[in-house]
Amino acid sequence: MKPHSFPIIIALWFVGCQAQPLTEPRFPSGTYATCARGVHNPDGNIFLNSAGFESGAVLTLSQSGAAVKATYIDQNGASQSLNFTTLTATSVVLAQPAQVSAGLSGQCVRRPRSSALYPATMNATAGAMTYNSGTVFVTLTGGLVSETGECGRLTQPDAAFWLLCGERAGGPLRAGDAAQTPTTRLPAGTYSCRSQVESSAQFNGIRNVAGGGGTGTLTLAQDGAKVSAAYARDDYLGGTLRFALTTSTTAGAETGQTLQTRCTIPMGRPIPPPTPQPLPVTAGSLTLVGSKLFVSFTGTMGSACADAQVAGTLICSKQY
Repeated sequence: MKPHSFPIIIALWFVGCQAQPLTEPRFPSGTYATCARGVHNPDGNIFLNSAGFESGAVLTLSQSGAAVKATYIDQNGASQSLNFTTLTATSVVLAQPAQVSAGLSGQCVRRPRSSALYPATMNATAGAMTYNSGTVFVTLTGGLVSETGECGRLTQPDAAFWLLCGERAGGPLRAGDAAQTPTTRLPAGTYSCRSQVESSAQFNGIRNVAGGGGTGTLTLAQDGAKVSAAYARDDYLGGTLRFALTTSTTAGAETGQTLQTRCTIPMGRPIPPPTPQPLPVTAGSLTLVGSKLFVSFTGTMGSACADAQVAGTLICSKQY
């Protein structure tokens, strides 16, 4: 061996063994519009259950390493931020407890037929954010708090909040392929659910918004990495959605699916048709946050319902 061969070999071995930089999954960042949100708690007499489209609201996402920051500016111009940690390219988890106040109200009933509303805050202790087909879905659980003057401090420990936003500035992005994860088992079985279904449509030059919801039963089943959620016994919504598992607690809706929901946009008629109408689903998400299962969806109905944009969520608890 020539005298200079040995150090050259060592140098080449050292270069080849240097650690390569790790790349975090990239969640689809940017600014999203056409937002709808809702809040639900078991006792609607203390804190109002509400939902609806937020005119002019935007959600902006940015990422640094594994940290994803979501900043939401609601229809009143109020801004709030949530911090998440990436799991895959389509799913992130709430990194730390946070306060949310968008559209939340506590109710002080001072005497029969006399009440007043006060701002409320949700102390979110768990949550997730997912991406599916151009739409971002945020789901949170935690307690509600409101300082209501005469009624003092009101609290509710078991509340749920959801937010979804689409129409990303610059067009939708195809999220990178999520890392392969072992097939895990979601808690299959029967769930009791509350639906919140909101509609928005332009009619006679005026933007009309409406909504509603009911209670129903959801049956969750899983076959490998495929999940199905069949929902029934709700006057506002019904049908089955199929999902592909993305983590042990999240799944994204498959394309080309349809639900049935009521047309709530009046379109000049005093009473909208009560018969459920088809809702082609453009995006959907299933998330398990603690003991609550969220099934969220969005889509556009046909001309029979004024081409209304629809957004909604099922908030479910497992029956034992």
